[in-house]
Amino acid sequence: MKKIRFKKGSIPFIKGYLLVFLLLTGSGFLSQSFAQQEEPATIGETDIQPLTFSGRLSLLSEAYAVNGIDARKPPGMGQVNFSSTFSLFGLRSGINILYSTNDNQLRQSMNQFNFFGTWRWLTLSAGTVSPRFSRYSLSGVTVTGGMIDINPGVFSLTMAGGRTRRPVAFSTDKAFREPSFEQWLYAARMGFGKRDRTEFAISGVYAYDVVGSVEGPLDIYPSENLNITPEFNLSFFKGKFRAGTNVTFSAFTRDRTGEAIEVDEIPSGLTDFFAPNSSTRIDYAGEITTQLDLGVFKLNGAWERVQPGFRSLGLGQIRSDTELYRFRSQLRLFKGRVNVSGMFSQGRNNLLNTRTSEMNREQIGTNVMIRMARSANLMLSYMRLNNENTPTDPDSPVWNELHQNQISQTIMVTPTWFFTSASLSHSVSLNGSWQELQDKSRMVILGERPAMGFNSITTGASYGLSFASGFSMNFSGNYMHNDASYSQSSGYSLNTSTGYSFFDRKLNMNLALGWSRNGSEYTRILEDHELKTFIRAYEKFNYLKNNGDDFMEGEYIVRQWSQQYTMNLSTSWRLPNGNSLRLSMRGIASRPDEGNGRRYNEFNAMLRYDHRF
Repeated sequence: MKKIRFKKGSIPFIKGYLLVFLLLTGSGFLSQSFAQQEEPATIGETDIQPLTFSGRLSLLSEAYAVNGIDARKPPGMGQVNFSSTFSLFGLRSGINILYSTNDNQLRQSMNQFNFFGTWRWLTLSAGTVSPRFSRYSLSGVTVTGGMIDINPGVFSLTMAGGRTRRPVAFSTDKAFREPSFEQWLYAARMGFGKRDRTEFAISGVYAYDVVGSVEGPLDIYPSENLNITPEFNLSFFKGKFRAGTNVTFSAFTRDRTGEAIEVDEIPSGLTDFFAPNSSTRIDYAGEITTQLDLGVFKLNGAWERVQPGFRSLGLGQIRSDTELYRFRSQLRLFKGRVNVSGMFSQGRNNLLNTRTSEMNREQIGTNVMIRMARSANLMLSYMRLNNENTPTDPDSPVWNELHQNQISQTIMVTPTWFFTSASLSHSVSLNGSWQELQDKSRMVILGERPAMGFNSITTGASYGLSFASGFSMNFSGNYMHNDASYSQSSGYSLNTSTGYSFFDRKLNMNLALGWSRNGSEYTRILEDHELKTFIRAYEKFNYLKNNGDDFMEGEYIVRQWSQQYTMNLSTSWRLPNGNSLRLSMRGIASRPDEGNGRRYNEFNAMLRYDHRF
């Protein structure tokens, strides 16, 4: 018998197609079975149904091609997204699946599988889960394992555990992201009170890298982390005023293979699974939050502090050595016709006075939305940001050189109008923004160096026209100009689109065309050893003869301009039984006008099928 052999790399595709076949077959059979029941039956006089089933299946296929530049995506990609919920005599459960052929062993997995079941106050989850305890202990990390949540009343308990990262060895392949040890995490949270009101809770998270899970020379070390977080949440006046605080104490070991040390203050039971060594550090991070909700007026306030060196393996990313005060407010007037919101924040680093300089940041902003009439709206916004880096030693001989202060301001105005009739509707939208960056550094004030600031203006306008028959058109244009210290850049674009609906709006087609031109000009100052080479090269091509005004002794002006042409074609077809089919194609062609820009063409096509049952 002849053996069947698969080519390298074909196994993931075969698994994907098999998964698609099983999902289509199963969902089609179940949807046809339930479609035969005109009305769902219930048990006795209750509203409990013996069996219900619903869900969604999405199949996505994407193709990509490019020439002239490096590819931004793989040439082909397939994705399956399946979700379903069903209940059996009041027991609710469901399945969520995400499978992509773009997944590989050179980075963390993109594929996900999750099963959950809920009955009254008990919830079980298995597969890919995302537990969230508090801001600094466990949040933003995906766990491949399981989670259980118990909340019968004033008592709650949540436990989760599994693998958070798979081992990824160093590679020179283009798809490689970063090396990683295999990492596992276990967490538990116990609370007393109501979660959405007054509650006291305490949680613990333990995570570690598996030593030896990745071999070869690495710039990373296997780490270990244990953190404990007490939480207090208070609610008064039926939730109109709320306050809460949580503080995470984290013991982080940078290298698990480091020299072990003995600490008498740590209980012996704790050291059985977390043994500190010479690279272990203990830090904390916490916040206090308040919220006032009076309906027409809302006010939020928060104070946050993250100690220098704070690390937690239960978080995706965090910036340590920061302290921040933040306030947000919202006011609704004239039955919601006027909405005014504002914000203010102030933060700094160098909390332990160990840095040579301290960064202070202050931000203030406001937004105003006015509904002047049923067909006219106006939005205004203002934002101011001040960043100042100040040396901590006032007697430092380089105090002026180290001091930096940049102030940016942004103003935006966006009016919109809508006009409708029985068979026709118009929409007009304008937008304009102005942004400025001022350099108030000490060396600039003393006249020792030029300011590194800029002014930027952006404007745009669009007009849309829609007919009751399903035909629509849209025209838009944008202009941008930026004037910086050593360069200038500009850009403008024109876009138009048209669409039409067929067969009682079941089939929709849309075509969009666009053109843009952008570029920049800046002055290049030559060093002495570059000047002679520059003159010889450009004299050879008669550059100095034709562009003498652009050339001065020791410097020349560099211009880079390019044009882009875009085309977008999309169509969607609403099929029977809640199904839909979407096809979109996008192409872009870039052509340099002046300078050393690159000429390239890029094409992307996507086909998507959605099935609801």
